[in-house]
Amino acid sequence: MGQSAVVAKTAPRVEPFYRIGFAGYRSRYLDVTLNLPASDEGYRLSLPAWIPGSYLVRDFARHLVGKHAEDARGRPVAITPVDQQTWDLAGTDVDVSVHYRVYCADFSVRSAHVDSSHVFFNGTSVFLRVHGAEDERHEVVIDGDDLPPDWRVATTLPAIAIDERGFGDFAAAGYEALIDHPVEIADFVERQFTAGGVLHRMVFTNALPETDFDRIAADVARICETEIELFDGAPFDEYLFLVALDESGFGGLEHRDSTALIFPRAHLPSVTAAGVSKEYQRFLSLCAHEYFHNWNVKRIRPAAFAGLPLDRPAHTRLLWVFEGFTSYFDDWLVRHAGLIDESQYLAALEETINRAMRGKGWSRQTLEESSFYAWTRFYQQDANAVNAIVSYYTRGAIVALMLDLMLRERGVSLMDVMRRLWEHHGESPLAEGERVEALIEAAMGEPMGAFFDRALRSTETLDVAGLLARFGVAMVPRAEQPGPDTGIRVDVGDSQAARVVLVFEDRPGAAAGLAVDDRIIAIDGFAVNGGNWGERIARHRAGDRLALHVFRQGRLLEMTLRLAPECLNQHRLEPAVADIETEARFADWLAPLHAAG
Repeated sequence: MGQSAVVAKTAPRVEPFYRIGFAGYRSRYLDVTLNLPASDEGYRLSLPAWIPGSYLVRDFARHLVGKHAEDARGRPVAITPVDQQTWDLAGTDVDVSVHYRVYCADFSVRSAHVDSSHVFFNGTSVFLRVHGAEDERHEVVIDGDDLPPDWRVATTLPAIAIDERGFGDFAAAGYEALIDHPVEIADFVERQFTAGGVLHRMVFTNALPETDFDRIAADVARICETEIELFDGAPFDEYLFLVALDESGFGGLEHRDSTALIFPRAHLPSVTAAGVSKEYQRFLSLCAHEYFHNWNVKRIRPAAFAGLPLDRPAHTRLLWVFEGFTSYFDDWLVRHAGLIDESQYLAALEETINRAMRGKGWSRQTLEESSFYAWTRFYQQDANAVNAIVSYYTRGAIVALMLDLMLRERGVSLMDVMRRLWEHHGESPLAEGERVEALIEAAMGEPMGAFFDRALRSTETLDVAGLLARFGVAMVPRAEQPGPDTGIRVDVGDSQAARVVLVFEDRPGAAAGLAVDDRIIAIDGFAVNGGNWGERIARHRAGDRLALHVFRQGRLLEMTLRLAPECLNQHRLEPAVADIETEARFADWLAPLHAAG
């Protein structure tokens, strides 16, 4: 008697299909429909709690409105909540559609913003995750029928069939790819250039008409060419800069073949502007920073970020590498591209060093701790942050600077280490261990354990000044503000009172009992505000006692502020007298990749 064949039942492939409409865009809504095939078991759906590159749980699901489902016969299908961002969709014997609206009012690079001037969204705010189908093809239709006829779509989401405005059918190879393509829809200005043989586009939304878009594109092209050459090629087939402009915003978020930026429109150069202003230099460094992330964090990335752990914080002690190194290289790359001179670069480096050394946080938190606790410390700073935490951006950049200078004294550079990281971990997760430290030690040709313990796992002071001196740069102590020290900072734009915005521990303001958000209304009986606070303080000497009248939570308080000698907690970088060997090291460090021209 023969055995009967057992045929395994193969589950049908599930390829999520989304449709996005904009009937409610004037009220800041976008409409989403998710279509799924019939399934007896149903589906588990969720929305990410955070977006890669911004390490804070943001609860994007709280912006979903009117969620409901129906099958192909028009019958309602139950959606049962599992937690704040997860739902179970009941099984059906026919296809099913899930409908919901997303309220989009966050003008940032991290979420979604929709109004009468433009549409911007990240996939983490919009696309429900279908558990078990993450590796399948995901298709999206972006329907522009309800939007103004002059609005166009800018995204690197792979197109299947789109019209001349960019609306239509798109597809991604999986859910991780789907949520890594931000979308901008507006009547934007676009410029294109080729770098490293790859087409790059820059899209500017809400820009001033006199902005010199051609110059900006040419300058950014030089940065892109420089980075591509340093890494021996581009890891993408196209690239897109989405630049949203407003009065004062600033920020950037990296993606695998695009970046979303926010920047003050008035700080971009006009067609009559000459030279690189400090503000425009900041924009170029922002572009260099996010572009560098194409290699460093989007592809060379910590193991903690692998496998879509988007429902909870993903902790790593390596943000000093991914953000700190990138923060060091951004200004250096603008110099290396030949867009700024040595003095402009040193001014930018001076700002980075001074931000790291401003308060006591560097003596309270190690660099690895700063990386690990980013979710609750760095991204949720309180009034005491300046005294309690250190930034893995700025202190990480200082460690990167020190490593680069030490390596250059041995004939190599930190960029050589980055290339080795790219070679070994370009598409494989980087474990938490000591791999980065080992690569640096190998490049250095000597043990570095003592340095890493001090720089990464202790709060000891680092001898940045000694290293810079060997490259012909003097680090001269100076006060953050001239005159006697108050130990506080006030809002200089407040014309009604001197509102306290920072209180430095163990300095006069803290000793007097001042706290953040106190409103100082008088010094020695005479009115004061944010605009003239500095002038009034400058009229006094260290040791003077000032009688303050302060409002705190509606109650008038009297305090005595005893001024101290100026606090030399900042530094000025300036060229120092150097010998031929030192000048050669300086030139090697800051020489542009190619001569300008």
